[in-house]
Amino acid sequence: MKACFIIASLLAIASTNLAWARTLAETDSAEVALDGRIVGGYTVDITAHPHQVSMRLKDVLTPEESYSHNCGGSIYSTYLVVTAAHCVMGNVASEYQIVAGANEKRSVNGVVVPVKEFIIHEQYNPNIYNNDIALVVLGAPLPINNVTIKAIPLADKPSANGAISVITGWGSLIEGGTSPDLLQEVKVPIVSNEICQQDYLDFVISDAMLCAGVRGVGGKDACQGDSGGPLVVDGKLAGVVSWGLGCARANAPGVYANVTHLRSWLDEKIAEVESTLLY
Repeated sequence: MKACFIIASLLAIASTNLAWARTLAETDSAEVALDGRIVGGYTVDITAHPHQVSMRLKDVLTPEESYSHNCGGSIYSTYLVVTAAHCVMGNVASEYQIVAGANEKRSVNGVVVPVKEFIIHEQYNPNIYNNDIALVVLGAPLPINNVTIKAIPLADKPSANGAISVITGWGSLIEGGTSPDLLQEVKVPIVSNEICQQDYLDFVISDAMLCAGVRGVGGKDACQGDSGGPLVVDGKLAGVVSWGLGCARANAPGVYANVTHLRSWLDEKIAEVESTLLY
């Protein structure tokens, strides 16, 4: 189900504002599955977004259950996937599989690889989702074919207010909605942090965050189940699905980890991992 958080530092003034992490960590325990798809989007083939992966989680307490979609991620290289810190915080790498090259979140019609370890930003703050980024180190190489499985470059410049971003994933159609099983895409304009902060007066919009939404209209957004997945601007990974106040609300843009701001951390950790790999 949706993981519901009330920002700890603002309990006194924001007790009625619910900020939702966009993960499906507890889906299997819900009476009604809150999985679904991106809000306001449409079905798209994996060949249009071959960097997209599904992170599948197995609950160690119910080993008889199969792996199920928990979060999204983006292929950086043969052995590395970029995702959100809140997707993997507190979890064990061996509980996960990465499925690449698949349209369906419940099938294994793509390539399945194990996870070796997680590298979580040391300054990730789960209370406000600041620095909400992590690297997934794979236990086997992805067979990059540049058709259904392809790496995506990291953004190297800030995304301008109004620039069109492309978000993909298997997240909810509406808050609490059910879903088809196929990959979804939606295009949403970037909202500057200054404007976004005006919409989130009771929350923190830091430099490590990036916003996107149709202000005053709503109807298009990432949602629960999209966490960790890509926000792409000009063909580069500019954001990682992180959190939001509900989904697709007119005055609450979606909030993403800002890849440009976090680029130095990513570059450092990627270099450390790649120095240990034998290609």
